[in-house]
Amino acid sequence: MAGTASESAERGADKVDKIDLLTSIPFLGVHAVALVGVFLVEFEAQLLLWLLGSYLLRTWTITGGYHRYFAHRSYRTSRAFQFVIALLGTLSMQKGPLWWAAHHRAHHRHADQDEDIHSPTLRGLYWSHMGWILCSKYKDTDWARVRDLAKFPELRWLDRYHAVPPIVAGAVLWFAAGPAVFIWAGLVATVVEWHALFTANSLCHVFGSRRFDTRDTSRNNALFGVLLLGEGWHNNHHHYPGAARQGFYWWEVDVTYYVLRALEAVGLVWDVRGVPERVLARVDS
Repeated sequence: MAGTASESAERGADKVDKIDLLTSIPFLGVHAVALVGVFLVEFEAQLLLWLLGSYLLRTWTITGGYHRYFAHRSYRTSRAFQFVIALLGTLSMQKGPLWWAAHHRAHHRHADQDEDIHSPTLRGLYWSHMGWILCSKYKDTDWARVRDLAKFPELRWLDRYHAVPPIVAGAVLWFAAGPAVFIWAGLVATVVEWHALFTANSLCHVFGSRRFDTRDTSRNNALFGVLLLGEGWHNNHHHYPGAARQGFYWWEVDVTYYVLRALEAVGLVWDVRGVPERVLARVDS
């Protein structure tokens, strides 16, 4: 594993921060097919429900799975349910759980500093929103940052073959529910989910309020708090990233946290970390 990380680092050393056309083809292709597809299938109102359901499920697998579990380990679960979360997370088409967690851990370690690969204040909104994802320099998993997760072979497999589950799911959706559902619940929902969640890296470092004087530019934004199932309380999160709860107060809607508490109630997860009173007392503004 160490050798793989070293080789990846050496390959990345000669690369520069620029968008790679080959890397961008799948990403841009999903956008193009989704845009054209909505005009090729007959629209029915129920397709909006398919879109909403797909958006909510896959957004949660990122916010509650990739983010709060794999990146921050803010709660505990069984190895079996860990795999279920990872598998469902791949359906969001944001690569594998280890790749995602490694990059996010790096972001927190170097937030809005030169080493932060998607800081909007240093590299601009477009780059922080999606440009870095289309750069081949960042396509490899930094194994050194996820040693705690890399010990699970099933997670390493999912990380390597992250495209397999969404392809299989897409085929099932096409043949079981039809092309219209595939377009709306599969492709359109993917595009909406992508750009909604990408705002956590971009707009949530630019627009909103700052309750805590963190060393980065993270901000709380109520609108994104709702749309991103709690991820919009970004200043809260950067102030205390170890909590499974990002809406620190009852009026800060955090759907991801509510679902985690429900999963805790039925025994699928446990040790869901809250926000200590000492942290809440350190309000800087």
